[in-house]
Amino acid sequence: MTAIIEARQLQKHYGGPLAVRDVSFSVTEGEFLSLLGASGSGKTTTLRMIAGLETPTAGSVLFRGQDITHVPAAQRDMRMVFQDFALFPNLTVWNNVAFGLRLKINRGRVTHEEIKTRVGRYLETVMLSGHAQKLPHQLSGGQRQRVSLARALVTDPPVVLFDEPLGSLDASMRKSMQLELKRLHRELRKTFIYVTHDQEEAMGLSDRVAVLQDGCLLQIAPPNDIYFRPNSAEVARFVGAANVLEGIVESKGDGVAVVRLAGNARVEARDNTALAAVGDSVTVMLRAEQLRLSPAAPGTDGFVARVTERLFLGEKVRYELCVHGSNTRLSALDTGDQGGFQLGDDLSVSADPRHVRIIGQSPPQRSAP
Repeated sequence: MTAIIEARQLQKHYGGPLAVRDVSFSVTEGEFLSLLGASGSGKTTTLRMIAGLETPTAGSVLFRGQDITHVPAAQRDMRMVFQDFALFPNLTVWNNVAFGLRLKINRGRVTHEEIKTRVGRYLETVMLSGHAQKLPHQLSGGQRQRVSLARALVTDPPVVLFDEPLGSLDASMRKSMQLELKRLHRELRKTFIYVTHDQEEAMGLSDRVAVLQDGCLLQIAPPNDIYFRPNSAEVARFVGAANVLEGIVESKGDGVAVVRLAGNARVEARDNTALAAVGDSVTVMLRAEQLRLSPAAPGTDGFVARVTERLFLGEKVRYELCVHGSNTRLSALDTGDQGGFQLGDDLSVSADPRHVRIIGQSPPQRSAP
């Protein structure tokens, strides 16, 4: 696949620690890439350097192989959608969408008839044809964001950049707009680069996800790999409900590693076992929704843990657990088929070895549990 955007060792320094540290990645034609991270991770700064709204302290940005690091934002063949909509309050929906095209009339790059055709087409694409003569204040938040989308798309840019565009919407409207973005990307096949702190949003929308933390790119991969095969404890902890624990490899054989955790709890791992040998201290990941819970009884599989907290979350119940004989804490998610456990219950906890991943070796100075 051909790269349309390349970020090469991007750095940004405002004074103090680097806001972005040697970030490199490429985006292919028609791809939906999300930059995912907490506040201060460097995701928005990275996006703004791609857009030309920030100048890198070091590194470069390429567009179809050409260095555009110092090309002004207005001359880059890409458009940006912001969280605050940035609509002209005194212009109708139709005129807001047409604004960018009208700037091209004087340059002879578009005609009045083309403007009429394009604006009509994109208002229909974002399902706002019946609202063309309304002012922004007459629209809902979701409708205003659709106007922003149409305005970005109407000039037919190959790349559209999104800076947390759904952040100001309520939960219901946000889910509706996520479906709209997915549909638009599928139909238009433009390149979308999308900044968000919402893990579910990034996973649901993207072809690939780039996880950033403290200005560094930790991992870039398809959502399924980010979730089930994180390359570090930092990624595992940030994405989803993961239990990241330390232990010692007691034995290995037939692709299975037995790892002893604190309190003499043991789990079997099949994922990434080549990373460690018998006797090594390792870090393992157990996803909360993949833990199997049952009342503790002699002869049951797994190890024993006590329920220390119970949170009803609608479609699931979250349990906080403490492993017997240690201070090790675990989270488990019950989707409704494991029974209703209560505070103080002792449970047997086990996991399918296919879903236990060895992330890496623990620092040597840490003592064995």
